[in-house]
Amino acid sequence: MARVRVPIAFTRIDRWLIGVLVAAGGAAAFVLWLSEAMIAPPRPRVSESGRPTIGLSVEADAGGLRVTAATGPAREAGLRRGDRIVAVDGKKAMTAGDLAEVVSGAGDGKTVNVEALRRRGGGDETAVMADVKVVVQTVSPADQGLQYEDVSFPNADGLALRGWYIRPPADGSGRAPAIAYGHGNAADRRHWLPLALAVHEAGFAQLLFDFTGRGESDGEVITLGVHEAGDLRAALDTLAAKPEVDPMRLAVAGRSMGAAAALFLAANDARVKALVLDSPFADLTALVDRVLAGEHLPPFIVRPMLFAVAGWRAHYTPGSVRPVEAIRKVKVPILLLHGDKDTVVPFEDALALKAAAGGKLTLVPLPGLDHNTPRPDAYRNQVVEFLSHTLPDTWRTP
Repeated sequence: MARVRVPIAFTRIDRWLIGVLVAAGGAAAFVLWLSEAMIAPPRPRVSESGRPTIGLSVEADAGGLRVTAATGPAREAGLRRGDRIVAVDGKKAMTAGDLAEVVSGAGDGKTVNVEALRRRGGGDETAVMADVKVVVQTVSPADQGLQYEDVSFPNADGLALRGWYIRPPADGSGRAPAIAYGHGNAADRRHWLPLALAVHEAGFAQLLFDFTGRGESDGEVITLGVHEAGDLRAALDTLAAKPEVDPMRLAVAGRSMGAAAALFLAANDARVKALVLDSPFADLTALVDRVLAGEHLPPFIVRPMLFAVAGWRAHYTPGSVRPVEAIRKVKVPILLLHGDKDTVVPFEDALALKAAAGGKLTLVPLPGLDHNTPRPDAYRNQVVEFLSHTLPDTWRTP
């Protein structure tokens, strides 16, 4: 018997259903992709931070660059902290960016000629000429001339958090205050390094670590402040157990996501005696709505699906992430710094947090700075002054 091929006929409702299924599948894939950006953004790692260096840390000074730390090759070549750099490879009027460009262009194993002036006891300056070898190293506190320990400690879920512990100055008397730092969502522990030397010299122990799902720590996802607050709690446990640390003088600092996490922690942990916050958001729902609207996506349609998927994948409730509510419970002094040109978390969020604060809050606008703009020297000085004033030696535990 001959086979008879019967054509498959699609009715109008069949085509409609197929179209709905295709559209639903595309929407699901799109929301899944969006949730990836929310809970698993790019993940920088210290182990992948190798870059050419000559071991110099500098800051802008009248007439050039002042050396704040000379380590490794720079120290071996005879440069010292306090030297004023006049020229590098014959180029004068150098900025920190110019210096970095020269070093990067030289490459591993090459030498860079540094001309500097060193002030003597009588006020006279002596010329210093140094041929400094370029080496490739990963970023660490040693770049600031700081001794440190690689540490690992568990959070409440048993995941290993990895970071750097910087001991307080050895010449301090008694137990020292300490600070734990929480970084932003697409960053790692290196965020705090530009302040580490000044905070160390102010007498503080410091714990810089990678949140769960970030950097070298265990885990795969983030929660924009919720579970990260638990990571900061584990960091305080680690600091408080150090014999050289005063458990009654603990501070927490954070930037962006880390600042939100610091607020959630301080609202429920009386050990926190001071907060340094850089550009925290006030309300995650409002933040996500702004981002979606900026991409011409309707928030009232996309956000509920995004929150459902992200919350399911990372085990939290995104709609409940509201630092503006947590700050009402915080009674300790807060230093809040925020760029007035922030295009990610607008300055209005800082004003909302200030209005809702339950304790003393000092708001410091950062003129002309965006969310990820490098912070100026004045920023570092303000942070150190706040910490020293808020956690003075008179509070010291014997």
